[in-house]
Amino acid sequence: MPDWQRLARRRLTPLALDSAREDEIVAELAGHLEDLYADLVRQGTPEEEAVQSALSAPLDWDELRREIQLAECKEVIMNYRLKALWLPGVSTSVLSMLLLRLFQIPSAPAPYVFWLRHGVGLVIYWRWLLFLPLIGAVAAYWSRRAGGKLLERLLAASFHILGLTCLMVLIFCIGLVVDSRVSHSLRLVGFGAYLLGWGIAPCLLLLLGALPFLRGGAMGSRPVAVSH
Repeated sequence: MPDWQRLARRRLTPLALDSAREDEIVAELAGHLEDLYADLVRQGTPEEEAVQSALSAPLDWDELRREIQLAECKEVIMNYRLKALWLPGVSTSVLSMLLLRLFQIPSAPAPYVFWLRHGVGLVIYWRWLLFLPLIGAVAAYWSRRAGGKLLERLLAASFHILGLTCLMVLIFCIGLVVDSRVSHSLRLVGFGAYLLGWGIAPCLLLLLGALPFLRGGAMGSRPVAVSH
C-alpha cells in the first residue's frame, strides 16, 4: 500500500503554514487520494496505474497549493479580526449599553440637563460617563491580548460610540430632508449638542481609559502572511 501522506506531502508542501495545520491538510488530502486509489483498484485498474491516476487527480499541484494558502490566509485574518476587534468591541458595547440603561431607570438618580440656545436640553448621564474610561480600558486590553495592533485597539475601545455617532449623523441627515418644520439653526444646535454629549465626550473618555494599553506591542498572536 502506498504511503499516501508521504506522496501528498512531497507534491503539496511547503505550504508555509503552521506545522500542525499543514499536517492536518496533508492527512486530509492523503485520505482523499487513498479513497480514489481504492475505487480505481475495485474497478479493476492495476495498482501502479491506480496510484498514478490518483496522484494526477489534482491537475495542477502548484495551483492547489496556492488555493490552500489563500484560503488559510483569509481564515487567519478573519479569526484575527474577530478576536482583536469584534469580540472586545461588541462585548464592551453591550456592557456600556446595559450600564446606560441601568442609569435610565426611574429609580436611578436624575441625570444632569445642560440647557442650550433655543431651549435645547442635553441630558447627561454623568454616572455612565464615569464608567466609560474603565470600559475603554477593558476593550483595549482585550484587543491587545488578542494580538490587536494600535488601530484595532482604538476601534475596539471606541466601538460603541463610533456606531452611535454614525447613527446620529444618519438621523440628522434624514431629518434635514424629511422634516422642514424645524429651522436649520435649531437642528444644528441640537445636533451639535448631541454630538458633543453623546459622541465626542464619551469617545474621549473611552480613549482615555484605553491609553495605557495603546502603547507597546501586541501580547497575543497576529495573522501570519503566507507566501504564494
